Amino acid sequence: MKSLHYIGVDVGTKSVRAAVVTLNGKVVAKETQDIQIWNPEEGYYLQSSEDIWNAVISAVKVGHFIWKNWCIINYTY
Repeated sequence: MKSLHYIGVDVGTKSVRAAVVTLNGKVVAKETQDIQIWNPEEGYYLQSSEDIWNAVISAVKVGHFIWKNWCIINYTY
């Protein structure tokens, strides 16, 4: 029987975090990817929307990979 899971993504100032969560709220996989911040001059900070999007994609892919391997290891009949 297949079970349903949620993927949650949180984009913060310095990193993107993704988690695979069961319907009961148990986190079965999580991943963090850093976001680059540029400081061209005092008081100015820049981020690339492309860098942020790539970090989201990477965090979700790695989180999904960890979850798939967790399911294989923890599968019971």
